[in-house]
Amino acid sequence: MERWRASGDALYREVAQVTGITAGQELLVAGCGEGRMCEWIATRTGATVTGVDPDHAILALASARLRAAGLGDQVTFEEASLEDLPHETGVFDAAVAEPALAATADPARAVAELVRVTKPMGSVVLLQPTWSTLSVEAREPAVERLGLRPFLLIEWKQMLRDAGVVEIDVQDWSDGGVRRRSSSLPGIETQLTWQHKAHIVSRAWRRWGWRALRGAVERERQLLNEMCRERALGFQLIRGVKWPHPRG
Repeated sequence: MERWRASGDALYREVAQVTGITAGQELLVAGCGEGRMCEWIATRTGATVTGVDPDHAILALASARLRAAGLGDQVTFEEASLEDLPHETGVFDAAVAEPALAATADPARAVAELVRVTKPMGSVVLLQPTWSTLSVEAREPAVERLGLRPFLLIEWKQMLRDAGVVEIDVQDWSDGGVRRRSSSLPGIETQLTWQHKAHIVSRAWRRWGWRALRGAVERERQLLNEMCRERALGFQLIRGVKWPHPRG
């Protein structure tokens, strides 16, 4: 996840380009988390951005940071389920779903909600993890550790089609995006900060008790290294257009 977040400005710039969002328009970001994308797009494009996330604590931090940056009138945050967005139908010029959408109980419904609140002919963008080489039997342990459920690319695309999205195209950002392709993946060792290690230890203690603490970080490191070597996960930018008429 940190590798994909590192795409940072390049990824947000691509989102702004493929959505065509400009000043005077409204963008929805579902699963906005700390609101980094909301802040970047509002600052660079002048658009009005609404971020939605079910996590109250993280939204409070995001709101405080953006108020301090003077963006309180341009970016708003709402606490809500991504499967039941608190908006009327067809009110946003474009909508984006960050990876948190894959952590919902029903991602297909969350995708349908994202499409519902978008105006006809508006752009809908998914920024989502995808399975690649990881075997089917190894996926459930990976899901349990990631805290979200990737899908095959074809499954994400089908969710969009079922919700009424057409003209679907895909960009592979697994290695930092089409403009920053790298021949090798960075080692996971450099990405395990002390915060990551503390989270791993805390999780192991809560789930399995103190006996699980010994070797918890090393076990997690080995799993992550294996997933990187095997290129088990991908990260895709999937963009389409909301068709204005019901599809048969």
